[in-house]
Order: sequence, then C-alpha cells, then structure tokens
Amino acid sequence: MRNLNVLNKLLFNRLFCTNKSNVLVFNRKSKTNKPLKSNRPLTWYVCGPTVYDSMHIGHASCYVKFDIIRRILENYFQLPTFQVMNITDIDDKIIAKSRAANIDPIKLARNYEVEFVEDMRLLNIKPPDIMARVTDFIPQILNFIQVLYDKNLVYSFDGSLFFDTTKYRKYGKLFDVPEVISHSFKRSNLDFALWKAAKPGEPSWDSLWGPGRPGWHIECSAIASHYFGSSVDIHSGGIDLLFPHHENEEAQCCAYHGIDDWVKHWIYTGHLHIGDNIKMSKSLKNTISVSELLKSYTANQFRTLCLLSNYKSDLELNDDTMVTACGVLKKFDSFICSCYNHLNTFNSKHIPDPTLLKKIDDIENKVIINLAADFNTSKVLNLLIELVNMFNKLLLKDLSFNCSKLEIIQALNLVSKTLDSFGINLTNSEVKSDIKNNLVVDISVNFRSKLRQLALQSDSGIKKLEILKLCDILRDDLSSANIIIQDSSNSSSWRYNNATRLKVKKN
Repeated sequence: MRNLNVLNKLLFNRLFCTNKSNVLVFNRKSKTNKPLKSNRPLTWYVCGPTVYDSMHIGHASCYVKFDIIRRILENYFQLPTFQVMNITDIDDKIIAKSRAANIDPIKLARNYEVEFVEDMRLLNIKPPDIMARVTDFIPQILNFIQVLYDKNLVYSFDGSLFFDTTKYRKYGKLFDVPEVISHSFKRSNLDFALWKAAKPGEPSWDSLWGPGRPGWHIECSAIASHYFGSSVDIHSGGIDLLFPHHENEEAQCCAYHGIDDWVKHWIYTGHLHIGDNIKMSKSLKNTISVSELLKSYTANQFRTLCLLSNYKSDLELNDDTMVTACGVLKKFDSFICSCYNHLNTFNSKHIPDPTLLKKIDDIENKVIINLAADFNTSKVLNLLIELVNMFNKLLLKDLSFNCSKLEIIQALNLVSKTLDSFGINLTNSEVKSDIKNNLVVDISVNFRSKLRQLALQSDSGIKKLEILKLCDILRDDLSSANIIIQDSSNSSSWRYNNATRLKVKKN
C-alpha cells in the first residue's frame, strides 16, 4: 500500500503541479544571475541581419541559441514572448555589393532576405512575430531623430546628423567606452550618425535636413520603440554588438523616452570559432553558409552542438565537436528507438518501482532548476545522458527489461519532451525515421545472428561455409550503408559509422 501511495504522489506531482521557479538571467554589469523581470508576454527585440549576403553559421548559431532560450521560456516557464526582429535592407555594404553586381540595392536585399527566412526555416528556428524592414520605418526614424534634435542632442555636418555623446552624460552604461579623442569633424570620436546625407546614385529619402538614409543604430531604436515603447524586457544579439551598437541604442532610447534604463535584460551569445580560436566572419573569408552546413550535418545535429555549451560562451565548430554532438544526438535517438522497440514487442511482468520513478522525477526537477539558472542546457543534456545510461542497463539486448512499462514510458517521455522543447525536431527528422530504420536493422541483424549461430553449430562443413559466406555478404552490404556489424562468439551487435566531416575554410 505504501508503494502505491508513493507512486500515486509522484504521478500527481508530474501531472498537476506547475513549476514556480524564478528564471535567472546573466547580468553583464554585476557578473551575476538576476531574476528575469517581465511582462506577459515578454517583449523581445532581436537584432536581425543586414541582408547583403548569405547567412553564415556564425550568425546561425546566434539565432539557434536565442530560439532555444525562447522555447525554454515558453515551454517550461509559461512565459510567452512577443518577438520583433529588424531586417536592415539599406546599408553601405548593400549599396557596395549592388554596384558590384549591377543590381538595384533594394532588389538585392529582398533576394537575401528570402534566403535568410528559408535558412531560418531549415534550422527549425521559430520565426519572430514581426520582421521589420528598415525601409518601411523611415517616418518613425525621422520622428525619432526630430525628438533628439529638439532635445539639443543632435548636430549636423555636411548634410549628415550625429548624436552628441558629450551631451548625454550616461553614455557608457553597458560598456567601458574607449577614451575620447579628437576627430576631424565630430565633436567626439564616439559620436555616431543618425542620418547620412545622400550620395549620387544611392537610395535616399527626403527629410527636413535634406535627402539621405538612416544610420545603423537609429534603425533598431526607432523600430523597437515603435512596437514596445519605453521599455523592452529582452534585447539580444551577438557579443560583438555590445559596443558600439547596443550602447548607442541604449543612449538614444533613454534620451528619447526620458528614462534611466530602456532594456531590462541584455542577452548576448558568444562567437562561433572554426579552430585555433578563429572567429568566423565574412571579413576573414572563412565562412560556411547554412546550405553548406546542411550538406554534411542535419539541423538537429547543429542544434545539439549549440545545446552542449553555454549560450554566452564561444562555440567551437570542428570535426571533434561535431562528432561529439552527433554522438550525443545518436545516443538519444537509439534510446528512443530502444524504448519503442521494447514497448511494442514484449509485455513486462515487473511492477512499477517507486525508487526508480522517484529517480526519474528527480532528474526532471533538476532539468527545471538548471533551465531556470540562466538556461543551462549543457547540464540538462548531461542529466538526460545519465538517465539514458541508467535505463540502458535495464533494457536488455534480448528486448527483455528489468523495469516496468510505466518507467520506460516516463523516461521516454522525459527525453522526448525535453529534446522537443529545445527545438530538436522529432517529427520530421532523422530521429523518428531512425526509430523505423533501427527496427529494420535490428530485425536484419538478429536474423543474421541466428542464421550464423545455426551455421556454427552445423555438422555439415559445406553448408556451414555457404551460410557464413551469405552472412558476410549481408555484413558487407550493410557496411556500405554506414552500418557496422560486430560479431562475437555467440551474438552480433551493430552501430552506425558516422564518418561525415564538414570541411571548414581557414584564412
């Protein structure tokens, strides 16, 4: 009776109790985790791409990590997000490339915008609620500049407008800014362009200060303020945007809205490196496009790589790290497949073990605790691996098992739910197909093993050699499909040979 009561309590907690944990987010100023202050829904602004070229996987890793955080907030802590991302579709780089390609700059930007959206889809990144093109917000940008101008924070030079950082006393809130030095025409070298005077042959818009186009920093400030007003819960980007981009955004918006702080939580991702601590960037000409990545690896495998490290840390992409990521994902794939095979093949006479159920429940609670502690996905994957290793000892190779079906279902659900909540696509990926494929391979290898054992026990030398030869042929045929069979004296096992490598370009 006591065991039954413990079991009922565990099931009740799993089904009906909701998590009340506070979510902690890293604060760069204090170097500590701070409670997430939020509205419902969370307002979230993401610095989007400048669409002058294909997105490389350094950018992609940033968006994948933010997608993981967004899914954690929504799936685990019931914090829905309203997310806006800008698309910079007019910029010096866009104009330069359009001239080189002899194509209209707006058309060039649209082509790369379409490619960017498709790359996001291929990587299973949830689209933002709004994607805002800069060229659709020229009136809002001009109004923003006008307010700053009226507050005597703007000066002009040769038709361009600049934000006067010497008159904004709180400049340098996010970053220890460089020393102020003299400049040929700026009042300070830290001053930045709000409006760039038009040049012959470039796209431009009319303004009170003459034709021109927006500066980079004012775009995000105006768009985010248009949707979120004087307060944003989360503002995110790569760590390289901290200064000057986000420092300038914060200065503009605090001055515009007349407030001390505009963003509650700044969230930054580390760089992606391709070995020898080399950052991937277009300027170094060492980039790998999303389409190139997906020729060698799946979106799930790349996402697993991102999950294995802290989102704030630099991410190393090389043969070794991808082998690790592929191996971790394969471990989960095999476990899910094994669970289904056991559940669909045999009936268990074991009754539920409260101790084992409590262990599963403890791991699930630790998952929540670690996700609440600044989204510690690497620790969560280690917890899942611990769970899988524990059950692999209980799920015997002959498809019998030393646990009840309930425990298998609980463990299976925990692993599947967690991976799905992180954006590992279990529906349309190799995970689900592997469940079917692995079953076919299991059947083939088991049949071959029985046939081989029969041959080894046969007294007829000729038939024995013929059967063993057929077994060898099947082994070699499966090897061509990257399936490696290993024979022992009384059984056979198999594994995948994941020999795929991604070639990276180093400068």
